[in-house]
Amino acid sequence: MKDSTEHPADTANATRPEYSGSGLFDREALMATRVFYLTPENSEFSDGGGCLLLRSKETGKEKRVILHLLFPYNTTRQLVSALNADKEEVGMIRNIDDFTGESLEAIEKEIGRRHFVRKITQILKIKDKNGITTWKVLIGDGIETEFALKDTYGSIFHASETRLLITDIDGNRFEIEDVEKLDRASKRKIELYL
Repeated sequence: MKDSTEHPADTANATRPEYSGSGLFDREALMATRVFYLTPENSEFSDGGGCLLLRSKETGKEKRVILHLLFPYNTTRQLVSALNADKEEVGMIRNIDDFTGESLEAIEKEIGRRHFVRKITQILKIKDKNGITTWKVLIGDGIETEFALKDTYGSIFHASETRLLITDIDGNRFEIEDVEKLDRASKRKIELYL
């Protein structure tokens, strides 16, 4: 956020380097390194009917935000970044459990909506064309679905030796809980990308 007055958090809880006007930090670097913590004291969240709304307790202003987990493979409750429509960070939540009531419900609903992970049980087909791979898979209880990866190697994250997390071209998330438990044909199709 370029102007702290637009931010819902009060600047007293912001962590930032001192600005001396010269040296290592220029004005832009200073603004880029500010971290504003959203707390129950300065912010409220509510469900806006398919979107998450953030209201500043200081100004009463409300804006639509998107939540982004900084460590989505390790935790869904700590270090959650709130982004505006331009994907600029407006604040950081240290731990969502600091919030209660309607705010906590709205945050949990948004995280569930945005970070829903589909479990792949079988790989039916992987087709590579012009650097984009199209995957036809079975998820959950045998539901067939198709998705595409633009950078296949960069879109597959090894959460453990056998657990894979995949993010498709649209930001949808998929998981293979254990590659070793896939059927032989599925393993043959994916082994090139492991």
